[in-house]
Amino acid sequence: MTDAGTPFALLQRSLEVPDVEKLKRAFRLVKGLTDTDAHTLANDAFGILVNNLSPADAMTLQGALHAEGIDTAAVLQTDLPQLPSTKFVHQLDCVPDALVVHDAIGREVPVPWDHIMLIAAGSVRLTVFEQERVVPGQSSVQTTLEPWWLVRPRGRVASQPAPEYTTREKQAPKHLLEVLLAGAVARFQVEGERFRFNYLGDRKRPELVENFAMLAQDVMKFAPHAIVNRGAYFLRENSTSVFEYPSKHAFHEEITWMLWQMANAPKQGS
Repeated sequence: MTDAGTPFALLQRSLEVPDVEKLKRAFRLVKGLTDTDAHTLANDAFGILVNNLSPADAMTLQGALHAEGIDTAAVLQTDLPQLPSTKFVHQLDCVPDALVVHDAIGREVPVPWDHIMLIAAGSVRLTVFEQERVVPGQSSVQTTLEPWWLVRPRGRVASQPAPEYTTREKQAPKHLLEVLLAGAVARFQVEGERFRFNYLGDRKRPELVENFAMLAQDVMKFAPHAIVNRGAYFLRENSTSVFEYPSKHAFHEEITWMLWQMANAPKQGS
């Protein structure tokens, strides 16, 4: 789908999920886009609808989508905001003066609240890897008919085979909170399942989702000027559930889209 030169992306004007049938009709005018792509991209529409388009295909598809009532912006992919590398955080404190981030060796790094530009939260499906113990020569997980201490040895006892492990890939939802600083100079990420919620003190609850919601709400309370994604917005409005993103790509795509919208918003008085 890409000619020589910098590819284009088509960005949604709003985050409404586009109608699949409308996408199918528009996609038929661009070589390389299929009905299957329409389903996939509709399910993964979090700001950037299609990317890696040649200039001609971008203009053709933008016109076809407009005719279907779907307004988009054609943007050079090099003009899209770039997210800084992630700094993973397992402990922080929300105090009146700053967000205090604990680094990997326990040092406290205060971040003034007015330096926070964007807050994103959500339940994000991530690829995780699990180890499964197996016995050599067996195709499944080891099972034992009797505990080994009840088996009476007869003669020489054979040595037990060394355990082996196989790694299995799976998709699992994780609670992510990201804080992006002004100028995109740094990005902190909290994974709720690995985070120590000690700062909550007496407010700490047995359920992860409750603690995660309080963390996100505390950060937003101290940084009310920051823009927020849909997941953070619903938590701020005291939603009883966490907004779900189908992938980390979708989660970050929405952040990129928000930054682009903020950079291209009409200036006041212009």
